[in-house]
Amino acid sequence: MAKFIVRRVLLMLLTMLIVSVTVFLITEASPGNVARNVLGIHITPEQEASFLAQTGLDRPLFERYINWLVGSDWRAATRIGMPLTRITTPDGFQEWWAVEPDGTLIRWKLQGDDLIAQRRQPDGTIVETKDNARWQIRDPILEIERLEALRVELLANTYLSEADRWAILEQLERILQLLHEKKERVEELAVALEQPEAALEALMDPAALRRRDVFEQAATEIKEDEILQALVVAQELAQSPEGEYQIAQLRAMARRVAKAADRIKTVDPELAQQMQQAASSLEGNDPDTAHLILNAASIRLEGFMAGLSALVPALESNDYTRVITVLQDMADPAKTPLDEGQQRILGVSLKRVAKALKAADAALSKELGRAADSLKGGDVEAARQALAHAAEMFAKSSETIVRTRLAGQARVARTFWGVDTQNHAVRWEKGSGKETWVFIVGTGWKAFSGGPVEYIPLQKGLLRGDPGMSLRTGRPVADLLFIRLRNSLVLAGIAFVVVMPLSLLLGLVAGLNEGKLLDRVLSISGMVFSVTPEFATGIFLILIFALWLRWVPGATVFGEQAPWTRPDMLILPVLTLTLVELGYVLRITRASTVEVMKAAYVRTAFLKGLPYRRIIFKHVMRNALMAPITVIMLHVNWLLGGIVVVEAIFGYPGLGSYLLASALFKDFNAIEAGAMILVAVAVGTQLIADVIYTFLNPRIRYT
Repeated sequence: MAKFIVRRVLLMLLTMLIVSVTVFLITEASPGNVARNVLGIHITPEQEASFLAQTGLDRPLFERYINWLVGSDWRAATRIGMPLTRITTPDGFQEWWAVEPDGTLIRWKLQGDDLIAQRRQPDGTIVETKDNARWQIRDPILEIERLEALRVELLANTYLSEADRWAILEQLERILQLLHEKKERVEELAVALEQPEAALEALMDPAALRRRDVFEQAATEIKEDEILQALVVAQELAQSPEGEYQIAQLRAMARRVAKAADRIKTVDPELAQQMQQAASSLEGNDPDTAHLILNAASIRLEGFMAGLSALVPALESNDYTRVITVLQDMADPAKTPLDEGQQRILGVSLKRVAKALKAADAALSKELGRAADSLKGGDVEAARQALAHAAEMFAKSSETIVRTRLAGQARVARTFWGVDTQNHAVRWEKGSGKETWVFIVGTGWKAFSGGPVEYIPLQKGLLRGDPGMSLRTGRPVADLLFIRLRNSLVLAGIAFVVVMPLSLLLGLVAGLNEGKLLDRVLSISGMVFSVTPEFATGIFLILIFALWLRWVPGATVFGEQAPWTRPDMLILPVLTLTLVELGYVLRITRASTVEVMKAAYVRTAFLKGLPYRRIIFKHVMRNALMAPITVIMLHVNWLLGGIVVVEAIFGYPGLGSYLLASALFKDFNAIEAGAMILVAVAVGTQLIADVIYTFLNPRIRYT
């Protein structure tokens, strides 16, 4: 028996391996985009690439599977040069830390160009200090290529003043010379770079970088303009003409278009009416018609805004030349007539722009506000003068930003591998000018000129009890998976305890009374229950006991609490499962009992005059239960993972509904972990069935 159990356990492990590979490949091949599921359908390619990198979904298939199976912390530790450990905080959160030689837990974050170390004290407090000494010079060969390309850009740059441009070029030439001379001696190179990089530092203005960030934030505020919002909706519909939209998305679009229509109805009633029709089409779930209407209306809306719509993407992408051009074109009578309609629409929009830019440049904001007031008052000439003056002011303000950015890029890039605060091993980079996208809570996606450029999501792997993070919920899979497994075990266990003895008993009674009225009643009832779909049975029970009689709740709403805290909510789900399973097991037991009753040894027992009770309990029952036991054990696995219909009807938070939602979301870690549980249950229940066979029939032996 011991050898048999060992073989079964080894078979289970082999089955789990095969299933895990199969599920991984099927999940990978299935349609769907995880990044768009998590972040929405309107993310940019750069944001999608950043999300895939942060979650490790951009790595090769084999590497991702190995990370899931055996973990990634061992590989990350070799990159960082320190051992890694995972702790659980008093709040129940899991955090990864690097371990310094003295045992101190440390991780890092990036603030501007400064690397900040967080050290965890024995009492759990965090002490932050600058840790810039850990920066390492990036590969000199790559830096020579990058800086030579930057030199070409500087030589062609006409935005900077001549003095600033040659000041940066002078230090850039010195740095390139040092890289060529000392590229094999990194320590000497770091010392030699201090002087030219200090000169570049003097050309940089920290306030300019803050001003650049404020300009980017201002773009978000400007984008809230009603007319610009309508143009954004038109663009979204044009980019995804055949996209599938949720009702909530279409209604939000409709509200944005309706607000723009209200704003222009006194200026252009006909256009306002068309936009109201577009809003109605969106409300009626007809984005195609709305797209056609807004596509035609966009040209007239752009005309009212006099090119101001280009201001938002220009500020977001730091294209300051484009911003200046927009302001100059508004001031030029040959390019922008500033008719009555433009005056009324543009005056309101310019006021919003002035307010948004106030934090970056108060003088510039004041000048734009003066232009807005002049337009509202009908003084076009004064508005043009204010706009021209605003263009000059923005040019001076942005020149400092560009000088600071280029001086920063002229320095040699540094890089560092460490553990961040989001449970990644991260390679940070600064000074290369490469744009990275980072998601900031409360702000959204933000682009930085330096930051994480390579990620290794940290996990221990399934073999060490860590199935990873759920892409759908952002929480460890193990936390929610075992709660859902517990819930399903409670539901399935109660149903099992109720239905299996009852179905076996009724099946034996039916089999022992073959052909009689009792047999007919039980057989027909069992057939009715077994062929009726679960959803029909569940809805029928809800209508009777929850809606009509109001005896029990019709839904299971207990969140992450244990199901036994509300036993009244379990009655209908358990009853549904009982009725579904009862008929099937009853008929199997009946058929097995009838077959055993016709066996020769049973007839012989009757002919010998043995008592009826003894024949039934000693000879018939033990042999008749062989087939039902097999079916029952197979249905244990179904009760755990296959009751998704019942869970969906009653809103029961079980394993089946969790895996269904994960599959629709392509949540690989959750699907794999759930599959492993179901495989273990399937093989384990069959092992239990085989052991039970030896007690039912002593002739069965496993060697």
